[in-house]
Amino acid sequence: MRSQMLLVRSLCLVVLAAIVGCEAKPSVAPVTGVIKLGDKPLEFVQVEFWPDSGIRSFAKTDATGKYELQTDDRKAVGAIPGVHRVVLKDTWHMQDDYIGEGGDWVDMSKGRKARISSKYYDALKTPLSVTVKPGEPNTFDFNVDPLGK
Repeated sequence: MRSQMLLVRSLCLVVLAAIVGCEAKPSVAPVTGVIKLGDKPLEFVQVEFWPDSGIRSFAKTDATGKYELQTDDRKAVGAIPGVHRVVLKDTWHMQDDYIGEGGDWVDMSKGRKARISSKYYDALKTPLSVTVKPGEPNTFDFNVDPLGK
């Protein structure tokens, strides 16, 4: 009887360890690209890929306009395969903002305005859509419209 209880406990521990230790990572494909306004690369653009179902991926462009996506949970580099709506948010004008000691947002924009059209800001209304292909690198470059267009 005692050996059966020990066997059951051991089996339960093995199953529990398998469940806890085998957290499923989403299957993703690498995604990179460049965001430009005309021929000028744009730094500080938040890039978001919203799939029809599954986890979102995001990145921020560097000084050369380049981005490399990672999943929202930061567990994988890339995006899940399938169709994605692409959201672009210009954060250039807010690059120096911070939260002050009292918890208030401190505007350090010095009058700077967003550089790109707001039509890219909403996941439901963005005109940009791409298909991420599994098992291969995906490159998506976007040349965006300026603010007011």
